[in-house]
Amino acid sequence: MEQRTVVRCAEGHLFSTATFPMQNLGAGRLGPGRLIRCPRCGRLRSSVPADVGELSGVQLARALESAAAEFPV
Repeated sequence: MEQRTVVRCAEGHLFSTATFPMQNLGAGRLGPGRLIRCPRCGRLRSSVPADVGELSGVQLARALESAAAEFPV
């Protein structure tokens, strides 16, 4: 099973992605946000990893069901 990252876009929508672009470069180098097309609003938005500890079970389940388009490797 692939590992998914739950993220929050600048509009506050929660969704998941299998790839979080440039995650291995670290937040100190490029900042925490990445541009990802939000599946909820359909726009390219700055998105950051969500704190899953603060999400309810329902929010987490919905975020995992709503997946961003995957990036070609």
